[in-house]
Amino acid sequence: MKIRNFIFGISLICVICFSSCSDGSSSSDSNDTENTTNGTESTTTDTSSKILDLRIKKDGVVYNPSRSIENAAEITQTDHVKATAVSGGIQFEISLPENASYLEIRRLEDIEGMEDFWTTRCEPQNIWYYAGQTYTFVYPLCEPGEKYKFNIGIETTENGVTTTLPEEIIIITATDGIGDINYSNLTSRHIDLSYDGTKPTVKVLNVIPPEGENVKTRIGYYAQNSSTGSDWKNDTIWFGNYVGDKSETISSSELYNAKDYTDPDNQVSYEKDAKIWTSKDDGQTWEKDEEAMKYCQELLATGFSHFFESTNKSCLLAQYAYTFEVNEMENPERYVWRTAILDSDIIKVK
Repeated sequence: MKIRNFIFGISLICVICFSSCSDGSSSSDSNDTENTTNGTESTTTDTSSKILDLRIKKDGVVYNPSRSIENAAEITQTDHVKATAVSGGIQFEISLPENASYLEIRRLEDIEGMEDFWTTRCEPQNIWYYAGQTYTFVYPLCEPGEKYKFNIGIETTENGVTTTLPEEIIIITATDGIGDINYSNLTSRHIDLSYDGTKPTVKVLNVIPPEGENVKTRIGYYAQNSSTGSDWKNDTIWFGNYVGDKSETISSSELYNAKDYTDPDNQVSYEKDAKIWTSKDDGQTWEKDEEAMKYCQELLATGFSHFFESTNKSCLLAQYAYTFEVNEMENPERYVWRTAILDSDIIKVK
């Protein structure tokens, strides 16, 4: 019997995209080093007095000529991308491959000693529809006279195999824009994580969320055996994402999508509202598998502990971000914007 999953509608998240970078940054990348771990409890030095304001503002970022980005030569054209400073922001013209399946524009910044740290991201939705065409839009989160550096990520999918193309870097000075987000307080601790054996609780401290339409909370959950995060690439695995309305405290056993590692040779992925189709004649005809779909949704609704236990790892961590729309854009619903990731401490729970 063959089973095929089809995911319909706009997804706020792309599980397979850039997973080698742990959805944007590793614990070591975040530079949140003011913590120690003792036994099963994590103790954090209090740096929460600094407010992280994620609202888009004019003149929100102080010009700093010592930054490596300020001193870098401009790059306005690469293999697939052409960037131009225009009224309203920076115009991107992106030549998408015939089998393009995902596009992401990540801003890179230098923050408190961290060079090329991923901050604000823009994810145009349903990019497969524009495959083989030139996709053009204006990136508005910028200010006149400031130099911006971007990492353009493109993925292609062919015969079920997804390939990440080499990164393409753009460096350009803006002449206009609506303002941007000031991440200068990013490295202060803003996330507290705890786990009661059934559900995690994530608390956001001293953070002002983005403004605009459709502001959501997005939390990625990861498991590992080390409580120091020293071997992110080999030790840490993603097992689930939570997506919901913005809130200062999220305490839920629900996941939006997840991966079950119970059978290492047959890892199973689940996603909310997934359409599961089954073939009984070796792919000649397909029909919805209502029973499988019901099981999928029930497991995601309460299954945090199941997915965490399936990893067979002892430590838990969370990466928190907001997603939002930018109303000033044309057709803002076509773009999901994501703030920089906030890392929790790594907590040992078993």
